[in-house]
Amino acid sequence: MKDALFIYNPNSGQKIINEYLPWIVDYLSERGYLTSIYATQRAKDASYIVRKLGHRFDEIFVSGGDGTLDEVIAAVCKSKIDPLIGYIPTGSTNDFSRSLNIPQDVEKATKVATRGYQKHIDIGKLDDKYFVYVAAFGTIAEVSYSTGQDVKNIFGRSAYIFEGLKQTLPLVNIPTYKMEVEVDGETIAGEFIHFMVTNSVSVGGFVGITGENVGLSDGIFELTMVKRPQSLADINKIIFGLTNRKENDMLILRQGNEFRVKTDQKVAWALDGEYGGSTTLANIRVLREKIKMRTGLRDKI
Repeated sequence: MKDALFIYNPNSGQKIINEYLPWIVDYLSERGYLTSIYATQRAKDASYIVRKLGHRFDEIFVSGGDGTLDEVIAAVCKSKIDPLIGYIPTGSTNDFSRSLNIPQDVEKATKVATRGYQKHIDIGKLDDKYFVYVAAFGTIAEVSYSTGQDVKNIFGRSAYIFEGLKQTLPLVNIPTYKMEVEVDGETIAGEFIHFMVTNSVSVGGFVGITGENVGLSDGIFELTMVKRPQSLADINKIIFGLTNRKENDMLILRQGNEFRVKTDQKVAWALDGEYGGSTTLANIRVLREKIKMRTGLRDKI
């Protein structure tokens, strides 16, 4: 028998995990797992359980949204343990599961979590905080953690688009940040409405805005910076640039493994869609192949 810890968020997404629990437990038993199961009760609960009990297990299964996965992986990194992590995505957008080629179907995802290909995945670190696939702030980033869970449950990906449109118009109200960013030795300065460092093919439910060839184990993260639009024409340039991953006079795109971000005012960071604190100076590093996960990806990523 193999001892495993199964942490799930009963309230993520449309709460579909609760319908599949008997099947998952039976399937894990069939696969030879003696599983300890914990349903999270509050924010940061998943992190607490991993810190307290994670050292007892060689494998940890996680079911919930990207925020739940973030809690578990951050706790794994802080606890300096090295379990094999299986992910069963049941959130509203499940950005990172797309990068890992994990099916949205719960039963299929469970099979990948137990039988998928083992990969070492890069993790980001912002000062003393860990994140899995995105560190961001600004108008677009605020949508990810300000949209209510009930709205996400009903509208899913459309919630982000709806909230994004509300926050973009009127143009005069868009918060602008003066910033200086160092990317692997290059310095970029100017006024921007959005900043994000990513390691995912999907962010906020939008697939492809970080590029087509995102390498999850290459030690490189993608940088996207959006300038303040002055007109609807500028907004169209931003949308076109993000959609096609092409830099223009409204969009700056880079890649790197170290980022130093200095702003003229405190900014509220979103780490994997959750509030990650406020600061005027942040240092972001890529920790190459920091964690082990089961994925649906056969080839090196």
